[in-house]
Amino acid sequence: MDEMDRSLEKLHYLFIEEEDRTVAHCLDLDLVAVADTTILAEKRLNALVSAQILRAYSSANFDALFFRAPDELWQQMEHATSLPEKFLKLETTPPRVLPVEPKLLKFELMVLRSVAPLAA
Repeated sequence: MDEMDRSLEKLHYLFIEEEDRTVAHCLDLDLVAVADTTILAEKRLNALVSAQILRAYSSANFDALFFRAPDELWQQMEHATSLPEKFLKLETTPPRVLPVEPKLLKFELMVLRSVAPLAA
């Protein structure tokens, strides 16, 4: 990935609904959560995504934000049914690299959500 392309401005969630569970996948961070329902799978995925992003910001380990899912999943999302967009709201303090006064950073990331068709 080109250094200029390294920014996390949106999140892409792919939901794969199976007979007895839903697999929720954040393609930008390659994180996965599973639950009996899509709603619970998304809640679990939001918790994982939030923890990953907040840990990356608080430790200044921004490379942790650039671990994309395999291309096959991105292709599957291209053919999936779009769902209404949501926002994941996060708050964190900046990393303490220089002696600066701590200040709370607030930001939102748009979550583009899609559900994949059932596999035959």
